[in-house]
Amino acid sequence: MNAVLQAIANGLMIGGFYALMGMGQNVIFGVMKIINFCHGEMLMVGMYLTFTLCLFLRIDPYMAVPIVAIIMFLLGALLQETLITPSLGTKSFTNLLFLTVGLGTLLQNLALVIFGSSFRTIATSYSTNTVHLGPVTVGLPKLISFIVSMVITVVLFAFLKYTNTGKELRAVSQNAVGAEVVGINVKHIYRLAYGIGCALAGMAGALLTLFYVLSPTAGSSFSFRALIVVVVGGLGSIPGAFFAGIFLGLLETLVSLLISPMYKDLIVFVTFIIILVVRQNIIARRK
Repeated sequence: MNAVLQAIANGLMIGGFYALMGMGQNVIFGVMKIINFCHGEMLMVGMYLTFTLCLFLRIDPYMAVPIVAIIMFLLGALLQETLITPSLGTKSFTNLLFLTVGLGTLLQNLALVIFGSSFRTIATSYSTNTVHLGPVTVGLPKLISFIVSMVITVVLFAFLKYTNTGKELRAVSQNAVGAEVVGINVKHIYRLAYGIGCALAGMAGALLTLFYVLSPTAGSSFSFRALIVVVVGGLGSIPGAFFAGIFLGLLETLVSLLISPMYKDLIVFVTFIIILVVRQNIIARRK
């Protein structure tokens, strides 16, 4: 029983990061109706930014989170303005697909040139500390990162629901043409959405650095899992992405415990396919 509780705790921890990644992807899709295939690479950039701030400026990784968020937001807004917007004008999904895949490849290779292919880690005075929560033992960095990710989630929900800018984002996601008619600057909202999505991915990367190795390909597995979270939780649904991320984290850890870590990815993919098939059947019956 203790082992199951431990697996559930670990699943909640990693699920928080999947949720953060998925919500970033869903902000972009919900507003712009595109899948950002370089989302995992944005997480990787956030990890290396945190590593650089920690190594050269001696900034604690958690203190670096807001700095990383600002840098990633500006990077996302710049990419949106210079690359994504012109491609949106073509109204071609293929162009956007190859563009975002190409961006991911470019970011991976830039990281490879700058930092090399060696795996890197960040060590602090509390990196190996643990916290005992009844029968469950959790690494202190994992617990802090999970709490911070939940705070970011709550702030995102509040921002989208209660602020005027958040309401404009939701308006554009529902009807971009109608939003433009009533005076909302849709291009500005697109920049904001892509910037927020990249900032969320970057913050997820920053929160991972204390217990996950850094490498140019570190974002690849997270990129696909973010896509699973988006599809399972519902395209454009922020609450759906949150709960889907938690579900995915729990599924991975429980499968690793009850079956075998070897079959973790296989069962995740099979579950993903089953959910897609069931959802498609439900949609077909409603028609």
